[in-house]
Amino acid sequence: MIMALILASCADHNVSVKIEGDIQNGGDQMIRLALITAEGMDMIDSANLRNGHFEFKISSENERIKERENAPMMFQLFLSEDNSLATMAKKGERLKLTADAHDLTRTYQITGGEEAVLMHQLDSTLTAFVIPSEKLYETYQKNNDNDSIRAAIEAQYVKMLREHKKFLQDFIQNHPNNMASYIAFFQSYNRRNFFDIYQDLDILKQINNNLSKVYPESEYVKAMKNMAALVESRMVTEEEAFQKTEDNDR
Repeated sequence: MIMALILASCADHNVSVKIEGDIQNGGDQMIRLALITAEGMDMIDSANLRNGHFEFKISSENERIKERENAPMMFQLFLSEDNSLATMAKKGERLKLTADAHDLTRTYQITGGEEAVLMHQLDSTLTAFVIPSEKLYETYQKNNDNDSIRAAIEAQYVKMLREHKKFLQDFIQNHPNNMASYIAFFQSYNRRNFFDIYQDLDILKQINNNLSKVYPESEYVKAMKNMAALVESRMVTEEEAFQKTEDNDR
């Protein structure tokens, strides 16, 4: 027993992040784990569910992990290409989650890390926006000939959009030093972002400034700073082109 404890302790010594959970209705499906990097997605592990349970021990000896341990890392768990959930963890954290295999993102609960809990809050609030939005759309489609009902639905949807964007703005303001602020800024529904990267560039730049102080070497922060600089450069170029056209017209 003592030797078993010693071996288990040694085995966990090199574990950077542990992610385990229980998936209802998952059977013996394979679940895959990917590391999300600034360049894309990198599959790093997979396992078959055992009575719905899975466990991933992400090693510090993995070079892809080792070079990113200075900041929170983002992971994606897949049952299939269209059924997955994203989460985030820092070195030393042990995440525990539960979910239903029919819809991971809408049903999961998670503990064990600040970023992971905040990302769950963002997912839950988005779900609370999406479900009534889908019902509104169904009603909208059924009333093609009733302009007053369609106008009322449009007004209600616009109100919901504003309220959700206000929630995201408050979330970013209340968590200035948390990487989940990036998730809030780029949250989208039906291929539409709640923030416009041109109109709301100042918000992204403020997130960058805050997180640069906490995680100066993070690849996510560096990528977002590059993105903000590129957008700002394009805005300047477009403004200069517009000004040149105005001068020529005069």
